Amino acid sequence: MMTIWQTVIWDVARAGGFTAYVLLTLAVAVGLMLSAQLQSPKRWPRLLNSELHNFLSLLSTIFLVVHVLAVWVDPFTHFGWSEVFIPFVSNYRPVWMALGIVGMYLGIAIGISTWLRPLIGYIWWRRLHVLTLSIFALATLHAIGTGSDSHTWWGLGIYIVSYVLVGVLLCRRLFALNKRKHTPVQSPARKADAAHPGCPQPVRGV
Repeated sequence: MMTIWQTVIWDVARAGGFTAYVLLTLAVAVGLMLSAQLQSPKRWPRLLNSELHNFLSLLSTIFLVVHVLAVWVDPFTHFGWSEVFIPFVSNYRPVWMALGIVGMYLGIAIGISTWLRPLIGYIWWRRLHVLTLSIFALATLHAIGTGSDSHTWWGLGIYIVSYVLVGVLLCRRLFALNKRKHTPVQSPARKADAAHPGCPQPVRGV
């Protein structure tokens, strides 16, 4: 029978994990909407911006730390530091635990790349930032495979809604990227001509 302390720690671990996952989903969704240049209606304030994306990412990281620490100090599971931070060491569902650990390290790498963005440049930062989708996928698999609430209707509902939301936005982003590639780029001279159709054009010699 679990003591009050064990119950509290276990509930904190569960709540921290779910909260971190929901915030990660929102951060990824906002990032995809920004990359696809989706904005709020004109009458609404501009809610989608980089500050919101960064804020959601920071909150997700904070609750991830809460989740990891609660799992680490939980007297019922008896996880050591190696089982929490080294993949495939845990005896409890090692594959699913490893997916979460790898996702955590990828998140740390992306966070460091954001700080080093002035040094590594925008192109490399953008390439590393694409790994955020991998983090989302790993976090989902980890939660489904190890979470005690994965078989509840509300737990499955959170995972399904999150995956559908990110999947739809990812398809929208890929569609916008493909459309942009097939859109012909006008030269500056043609843009100027289109902007000033009434201006006389110079006569070029043969």
